[in-house]
Order: sequence, then C-alpha cells, then structure tokens
Amino acid sequence: MFTIEDYEIVIAPSQEKDEHWLYVRFPDIPEILTGGSSIDEAIKNAKEAFDCHREALRKQGKELPEPKRTYAFA
Repeated sequence: MFTIEDYEIVIAPSQEKDEHWLYVRFPDIPEILTGGSSIDEAIKNAKEAFDCHREALRKQGKELPEPKRTYAFA
C-alpha cells in the first residue's frame, strides 16, 4: 500500500495578484487538487485530501496508482 510520502507533491502559488493561496497537486493522482493560505495549511489539506481519495478508491475496490518516482525540484 502506498502512502503520501511515495508521491511527488507540487505546491505552487496562485497566479492571481490579490489571492494569497498555495495550490497543491499530485501529478500521479490528478483527481486530487487542494491548497491552503499557508504552507502548513496546504500540507495539512493535502494529507487530508490524499486520505479521503484513498478511502474512496478503497470503497470502490480500487487502488491508488503506482507512483512514477521521477521527481523534479524547482
């Protein structure tokens, strides 16, 4: 079973000038898009979104996709 630590996570600031928001996405799991107004909130919300998505898949008899494990840091 994969955990959140197995996946690449991309955190990017909003492109809107007046919006103070950090978007969080998982390239290997495009269904998950979340964020927060601070890095701590964004990470907390990413963990929650990951757990909710994994649970929803489990209830459908599905599994998380295998992580690609090709990371790029910017």
